[in-house]
Amino acid sequence: MIFSQHIEVPSYLCDIDDRLHTWAAVRVCQEVTEHHGNITGIGFDKLLEQNHAWVITRALYNIYKLPNAYEEIDLSTWSRGNNGLIAMRDYRMLSATGEELLTGTSYWAMIDMSSRRVVRLNDVIAHYEDHDMLATEHATLDKIKLPEMSGDTPALQTPATFAMLDHTRHVNNSEYIKLIFDVLHGVGFDTHKPFTLELNFQLETRFGELLTIHHRQTDGVHYLQIINPRALSVAARISPLA
Repeated sequence: MIFSQHIEVPSYLCDIDDRLHTWAAVRVCQEVTEHHGNITGIGFDKLLEQNHAWVITRALYNIYKLPNAYEEIDLSTWSRGNNGLIAMRDYRMLSATGEELLTGTSYWAMIDMSSRRVVRLNDVIAHYEDHDMLATEHATLDKIKLPEMSGDTPALQTPATFAMLDHTRHVNNSEYIKLIFDVLHGVGFDTHKPFTLELNFQLETRFGELLTIHHRQTDGVHYLQIINPRALSVAARISPLA
């Protein structure tokens, strides 16, 4: 029910201080998810045979401390069940000494690759193994309520490049996190202090579409919206973690 991997943090995923990038921490969570899916028969290749794929819709990560390059960590993941349309998955990252570095929870939907529409999980998966344990204090994830910011001057604009795409043919969620922290770096956000990163993924972005990022800080909390030409793509909230 719980799948774990022992990982040595590669330097190419680290920042100028030789600490794991936030986007990279999320990306390795995706990787451990994929490995778990492969051994339980619901990984990408198996689902693609049925023209289906997983997409993440909401996520929350409590980041207590980002590990250093070449540091050894243990990353665990497990399913917390599903409601027929959304599967819930949690994460825990520990140092070699057992220090908690990251905890997370996420919502995943399954789409038909041709129509890009969500399908019912029970129509695809005969049995889904669950583990009733919370990694975070959040049993559910609510929709992020953004302040009004569409009239503000964009903090950043960039096209969706080919390098941002993943095997589902859209911008990978970790690429949005790169853009978010490019903006936050510009306003002096300190990733050395514990923080919570919340994300709602609302509309996929395709190759070549222009991404416009707006940012607003309110009472120490950072809000960001990423818009593509069709609608709001991603909403994010980053707040200090006591």
